[in-house]
Formats: sequence, structure tokens, C-alpha cells
Amino acid sequence: MVIRGRIVQGCGHFRVRMTEYPDVFTKATGQKPFPGTLNVKIDQPISVREDFRIKGADIGEPEQDLVFECCRINGLEAFRIRPLHLATGLGGHGDDTLEITYSQMISCADPGTEVEIEVFR
Repeated sequence: MVIRGRIVQGCGHFRVRMTEYPDVFTKATGQKPFPGTLNVKIDQPISVREDFRIKGADIGEPEQDLVFECCRINGLEAFRIRPLHLATGLGGHGDDTLEITYSQMISCADPGTEVEIEVFR
């Protein structure tokens, strides 16, 4: 499934998590992701399909886990990360903003830039 969206400004929470707990992210993804995510606003919400997760307790956030879905952004192998508050099922920016990470800085990171996300369903 291919989804088009636009980069929007984020809050910087993932940059902090990935900088403070790089070994946890590397172990989970099999690579050292670039610190932070690109936030991609889409027209229709799409729920995350879990491929794996980081337990929140492993990064000092026991109330929520981080759910990962393998994807591509503009043809590059990447991951969507969805914070999942364990009590409510909510978290992050919601299902209409996809938080995408990659092992390198993604060059299309300017707010307003249109990107293509491919998920495998």
C-alpha cells in the first residue's frame, strides 16, 4: 500500500529517546537509526501493523511501548514508530501522522515536502 503525505514539524521526542538509548534502538531495528523521526501528515488515518516493539520500560517510559512497522519512504527501507500508551491505546501524534525513522538522515526533511510511504499489507 502506498501512502502520500507531507512532512510536518515534530516535537523532538524521538531524537531524545534515540540519543539516550541508542543500544535499545539498534538492538530492536538491527541498525543504528538516525536520531529522530520525520513526521508525515496523511489525509486518512492508518493504524500501525506491528512488526516488533520496544518495551517502554527499556527506555524509561513504562506507561507506553513503541510499536514498529517496516516500511519505505521514497524507496528507502525505514520504520514507522507508533508510541502506544498501554492503558488507553493512544499515543504519539495519532494515526494520521506517521513517524518515520531511517538509518541515515533523510534528505527530504523540510516541512511541506511531499513524500511517499510504502507499507507492506
